[in-house]
Amino acid sequence: MLPPEALDTIYDRGVWFPPRRLLMQPGTQTIDGLFFLSSLGQFLEVRTVFEIGTYIGLTAWTLARNLPDAIITTLDIPSAATPRLALEKDDLHRASGDRLVYKSAPEAARIEQHWGDSAEFDFSPWSGRVDLVYVDGAHSEAYVKSDTDNALKMLSQDGALVWDDYWRLSPGVVGVLHRRTDLDLFRVPGTRLVVHLADQSRKRLFDV
Repeated sequence: MLPPEALDTIYDRGVWFPPRRLLMQPGTQTIDGLFFLSSLGQFLEVRTVFEIGTYIGLTAWTLARNLPDAIITTLDIPSAATPRLALEKDDLHRASGDRLVYKSAPEAARIEQHWGDSAEFDFSPWSGRVDLVYVDGAHSEAYVKSDTDNALKMLSQDGALVWDDYWRLSPGVVGVLHRRTDLDLFRVPGTRLVVHLADQSRKRLFDV
Protein backbone atom coordinates (compact mmCIF):
# COMPACT_ATOMS: atom_id res chain seq x y z
CA MET A 1 0.00 0.00 0.00
CA LEU A 2 1.04 3.59 -0.52
CA PRO A 3 2.09 4.89 2.92
CA PRO A 4 -0.35 7.31 4.61
CA GLU A 5 2.20 10.14 4.46
CA ALA A 6 2.51 9.77 0.68
CA LEU A 7 -1.28 9.67 0.29
CA ASP A 8 -1.65 12.82 2.39
CA THR A 9 0.83 14.58 0.12
CA ILE A 10 -0.92 13.47 -3.07
CA TYR A 11 -4.42 14.23 -1.80
CA ASP A 12 -3.59 17.73 -0.56
CA ARG A 13 -5.38 19.50 -3.44
CA GLY A 14 -8.82 20.04 -4.93
CA VAL A 15 -10.30 17.98 -7.77
CA TRP A 16 -13.07 18.75 -10.30
CA PHE A 17 -15.54 15.95 -11.15
CA PRO A 18 -17.79 15.50 -14.20
CA PRO A 19 -21.58 15.69 -13.83
CA ARG A 20 -22.97 13.20 -11.31
CA ARG A 21 -24.96 11.31 -13.96
CA LEU A 22 -21.69 10.25 -15.64
CA LEU A 23 -20.03 8.90 -12.53
CA MET A 24 -19.97 5.24 -11.46
CA GLN A 25 -21.29 3.88 -14.74
CA PRO A 26 -20.30 0.27 -15.52
CA GLY A 27 -16.85 0.17 -17.07
CA THR A 28 -15.80 3.63 -15.86
CA GLN A 29 -13.31 4.61 -13.18
CA THR A 30 -14.58 4.98 -9.62
CA ILE A 31 -14.84 8.34 -7.86
CA ASP A 32 -11.91 7.45 -5.59
CA GLY A 33 -9.91 6.34 -8.61
CA LEU A 34 -10.57 9.60 -10.45
CA PHE A 35 -9.62 11.54 -7.34
CA PHE A 36 -6.28 9.72 -7.07
CA LEU A 37 -5.40 10.03 -10.76
CA SER A 38 -6.21 13.73 -10.83
CA SER A 39 -4.44 14.44 -7.54
CA LEU A 40 -1.35 12.49 -8.59
CA GLY A 41 -1.25 14.37 -11.89
CA GLN A 42 -1.47 17.69 -10.07
CA PHE A 43 1.24 16.71 -7.59
CA LEU A 44 3.59 15.67 -10.40
CA GLU A 45 2.63 18.73 -12.49
CA VAL A 46 2.26 16.52 -15.52
CA ARG A 47 2.25 17.96 -19.03
CA THR A 48 1.66 14.74 -20.98
CA VAL A 49 -0.82 11.93 -20.27
CA PHE A 50 -1.33 8.73 -22.24
CA GLU A 51 -4.38 6.61 -21.50
CA ILE A 52 -4.75 3.10 -22.91
CA GLY A 53 -8.48 2.38 -22.88
CA THR A 54 -10.77 5.36 -23.54
CA TYR A 55 -14.22 3.78 -23.24
CA ILE A 56 -16.58 6.81 -22.91
CA GLY A 57 -13.75 9.24 -22.20
CA LEU A 58 -14.69 9.98 -18.58
CA THR A 59 -11.16 9.62 -17.22
CA ALA A 60 -9.65 11.57 -20.11
CA TRP A 61 -12.10 14.42 -19.51
CA THR A 62 -11.51 14.43 -15.75
CA LEU A 63 -7.74 14.55 -16.22
CA ALA A 64 -7.96 17.29 -18.83
CA ARG A 65 -10.11 19.44 -16.54
CA ASN A 66 -7.81 18.95 -13.52
CA LEU A 67 -4.53 19.26 -15.44
CA PRO A 68 -4.98 22.48 -17.44
CA ASP A 69 -1.40 22.46 -18.75
CA ALA A 70 -1.48 18.85 -19.97
CA ILE A 71 -2.20 17.21 -23.31
CA ILE A 72 -4.24 14.04 -22.83
CA THR A 73 -3.69 11.32 -25.43
CA THR A 74 -6.12 8.42 -25.27
CA LEU A 75 -6.27 5.21 -27.29
CA ASP A 76 -8.98 2.61 -27.79
CA ILE A 77 -9.80 -0.06 -30.31
CA PRO A 78 -12.75 0.72 -32.60
CA SER A 79 -15.93 -1.05 -31.54
CA ALA A 80 -16.17 -3.01 -34.80
CA ALA A 81 -12.50 -4.09 -34.89
CA THR A 82 -11.27 -7.58 -34.10
CA PRO A 83 -8.63 -7.56 -31.34
CA ARG A 84 -5.28 -9.03 -32.24
CA LEU A 85 -4.78 -10.73 -28.86
CA ALA A 86 -7.08 -12.82 -26.68
CA LEU A 87 -9.59 -11.08 -24.42
CA GLU A 88 -10.97 -11.87 -20.99
CA LYS A 89 -14.65 -12.68 -20.66
CA ASP A 90 -15.19 -9.38 -18.80
CA ASP A 91 -13.79 -7.27 -21.65
CA LEU A 92 -17.26 -6.13 -22.66
CA HIS A 93 -16.96 -2.36 -22.65
CA ARG A 94 -15.93 -1.04 -26.05
CA ALA A 95 -15.43 2.56 -27.07
CA SER A 96 -17.16 4.38 -29.89
CA GLY A 97 -16.81 7.92 -31.19
CA ASP A 98 -20.48 8.80 -30.64
CA ARG A 99 -20.34 8.02 -26.90
CA LEU A 100 -17.38 10.19 -25.92
CA VAL A 101 -18.55 12.41 -23.06
CA TYR A 102 -15.85 15.05 -23.51
CA LYS A 103 -16.64 15.92 -27.14
CA SER A 104 -18.56 19.12 -26.41
CA ALA A 105 -16.42 20.21 -23.46
CA PRO A 106 -13.84 23.01 -23.75
CA GLU A 107 -11.18 20.53 -22.61
CA ALA A 108 -11.71 18.52 -25.80
CA ALA A 109 -9.13 20.76 -27.48
CA ARG A 110 -6.45 19.17 -25.26
CA ILE A 111 -7.66 15.57 -25.67
CA GLU A 112 -6.10 13.70 -28.59
CA GLN A 113 -8.20 10.66 -29.45
CA HIS A 114 -6.54 7.77 -31.29
CA TRP A 115 -8.25 4.63 -32.57
CA GLY A 116 -6.36 1.37 -32.88
CA ASP A 117 -5.42 -1.91 -31.25
CA SER A 118 -2.88 -1.28 -28.48
CA ALA A 119 -1.09 -4.51 -29.45
CA GLU A 120 -0.30 -3.00 -32.87
CA PHE A 121 -0.23 0.75 -32.18
CA ASP A 122 3.01 2.68 -32.74
CA PHE A 123 3.85 4.23 -29.37
CA SER A 124 7.35 5.32 -30.41
CA PRO A 125 6.51 9.05 -30.78
CA TRP A 126 5.86 9.15 -27.02
CA SER A 127 8.99 7.22 -26.00
CA GLY A 128 10.29 8.56 -22.67
CA ARG A 129 8.00 11.61 -22.88
CA VAL A 130 4.85 10.78 -20.90
CA ASP A 131 4.47 12.02 -17.34
CA LEU A 132 1.36 9.96 -16.51
CA VAL A 133 0.55 6.68 -18.24
CA TYR A 134 -2.78 5.09 -17.35
CA VAL A 135 -3.41 1.47 -18.40
CA ASP A 136 -7.08 0.49 -18.49
CA GLY A 137 -7.41 -1.50 -21.68
CA ALA A 138 -8.27 -5.17 -22.17
CA HIS A 139 -7.73 -7.33 -19.09
CA SER A 140 -6.24 -10.52 -20.55
CA GLU A 141 -2.66 -11.34 -19.60
CA ALA A 142 -1.57 -10.92 -23.20
CA TYR A 143 -2.95 -7.39 -23.44
CA VAL A 144 -1.90 -6.31 -19.94
CA LYS A 145 1.66 -7.50 -20.60
CA SER A 146 1.80 -5.75 -23.98
CA ASP A 147 0.27 -2.54 -22.61
CA THR A 148 2.63 -2.58 -19.62
CA ASP A 149 5.71 -3.02 -21.80
CA ASN A 150 4.63 -0.13 -24.02
CA ALA A 151 3.70 2.06 -21.05
CA LEU A 152 7.14 1.63 -19.47
CA LYS A 153 8.80 2.71 -22.71
CA MET A 154 6.70 5.88 -22.77
CA LEU A 155 7.23 6.79 -19.11
CA SER A 156 9.32 9.88 -18.41
CA GLN A 157 11.87 9.99 -15.61
CA ASP A 158 9.55 12.31 -13.68
CA GLY A 159 6.43 10.29 -14.35
CA ALA A 160 4.10 7.65 -12.96
CA LEU A 161 2.42 4.58 -14.42
CA VAL A 162 -1.00 3.56 -13.09
CA TRP A 163 -2.92 0.34 -13.78
CA ASP A 164 -6.64 -0.13 -13.17
CA ASP A 165 -8.53 -3.28 -12.16
CA TYR A 166 -6.08 -4.90 -9.77
CA TRP A 167 -8.62 -7.18 -8.10
CA ARG A 168 -9.89 -10.77 -8.06
CA LEU A 169 -12.19 -10.31 -11.07
CA SER A 170 -9.26 -9.41 -13.34
CA PRO A 171 -6.74 -12.24 -12.95
CA GLY A 172 -4.87 -11.10 -16.05
CA VAL A 173 -4.00 -7.79 -14.43
CA VAL A 174 -3.08 -9.45 -11.15
CA GLY A 175 -0.93 -12.09 -12.82
CA VAL A 176 1.10 -9.66 -14.89
CA LEU A 177 1.72 -7.26 -12.00
CA HIS A 178 2.71 -10.05 -9.62
CA ARG A 179 5.40 -11.12 -12.06
CA ARG A 180 6.84 -7.62 -12.40
CA THR A 181 9.23 -8.02 -9.48
CA ASP A 182 11.54 -5.55 -11.23
CA LEU A 183 9.11 -2.71 -10.45
CA ASP A 184 8.23 -1.02 -7.18
CA LEU A 185 4.45 -1.27 -7.15
CA PHE A 186 2.06 0.36 -4.69
CA ARG A 187 -1.64 -0.29 -4.23
CA VAL A 188 -3.85 2.76 -3.76
CA PRO A 189 -6.21 2.27 -0.80
CA GLY A 190 -9.89 2.51 -1.60
CA THR A 191 -9.34 1.86 -5.31
CA ARG A 192 -8.42 -0.91 -7.75
CA LEU A 193 -5.36 1.08 -8.83
CA VAL A 194 -1.68 0.17 -8.66
CA VAL A 195 1.02 2.80 -9.24
CA HIS A 196 4.68 2.67 -10.22
CA LEU A 197 6.69 5.84 -9.77
CA ALA A 198 9.70 6.61 -11.96
CA ASP A 199 12.91 7.39 -10.10
CA GLN A 200 12.55 11.16 -9.93
CA SER A 201 8.86 11.15 -9.06
CA ARG A 202 9.37 8.56 -6.35
CA LYS A 203 12.18 10.63 -4.84
CA ARG A 204 10.01 13.73 -5.01
CA LEU A 205 7.09 12.02 -3.26
CA PHE A 206 8.97 10.25 -0.50
CA ASP A 207 11.48 13.02 0.16
CA VAL A 208 8.80 15.66 0.76
